[in-house]
Amino acid sequence: MDKRIRRNEICVVGAPRCDFVFSSTRNCFIGYGFIESALEMVILRNLLSERGIQAAEAGGTLAPGQNAFCAKICSKVITSQFCIILLNNEIKGELEIPNANVNMEYGLMLGFNKYVIPFQREGQNLPFNVAGLDTVKYTNDNFEKKARDAIDAAVTVTTQEFAPSFSPDQDLEAFLLSKGLLFVPLTSEGDRNLYELGRPLGFNMVMSFDGMKYAYFGIFTTLRPEIVLWRLRTLENIIHDRMGSIPRRIKMGLVTPQQADALTPIIKDFKTFLLVTSDEERTTLQKELAAKPSQWPVEVFTLSDIAAALQANR
Repeated sequence: MDKRIRRNEICVVGAPRCDFVFSSTRNCFIGYGFIESALEMVILRNLLSERGIQAAEAGGTLAPGQNAFCAKICSKVITSQFCIILLNNEIKGELEIPNANVNMEYGLMLGFNKYVIPFQREGQNLPFNVAGLDTVKYTNDNFEKKARDAIDAAVTVTTQEFAPSFSPDQDLEAFLLSKGLLFVPLTSEGDRNLYELGRPLGFNMVMSFDGMKYAYFGIFTTLRPEIVLWRLRTLENIIHDRMGSIPRRIKMGLVTPQQADALTPIIKDFKTFLLVTSDEERTTLQKELAAKPSQWPVEVFTLSDIAAALQANR
């Protein structure tokens, strides 16, 4: 499973590139017929919620003033961690009628190379063009068990245990420049030591144009808000404990008093920047930080903030 950061640069309906990031949320997009699969949806929503994954549905969103296909379907397929499709046919007498919208969504998932779990009731027939693809057949009695097993397998394959190593692209660098920030080049031993404190948690280092103020920058578009918050709190604990050990380090000859004096104002002026996917995730983090403030100022950005800043500067 390819877990590198990948953006959608070519729109399937010919609109300008959207730059939504593939598999960047803890969502699962579910394509289904509202009439044909109502009971299954209740079970799927519960199973996903138990695993910390939000069910994303085309019918559960409003997109006023936006392209409904882009806002309600395509972007959600792109950003979802994985997808589920319920290929149940409408039964009219002896006829089975495939749901055209559901099959369109299935084609979109396959075209984007998403991890997809396809379900269909036992006794029904698949359209000829997807009949050769592995599909989970189920009955009312065994659907919950089969769905649980399939979702657990999908979570295992698609979950990113660590924030991906990130090579700054031009868009992100341009955004940071608009904020008066540069990535730290890590050419000095002191800069490398500061960077190494945050690296295991997925943080990069940035600094002001004059090189006098430093900040940690976490690119966490693939992680849940509670995991992002844990990483932030852990980073604070690491720095707090490291600063508390400076007097002993001076006595042991590991740090000179001059180095300690130079480090103190840098730590005092620290900031932390977090990049998440959506406004909802930002709001969740801001509420947690308001209830228990961080040791240093924290700013939370979203992918839409980057897009808006770049658009404003063009």
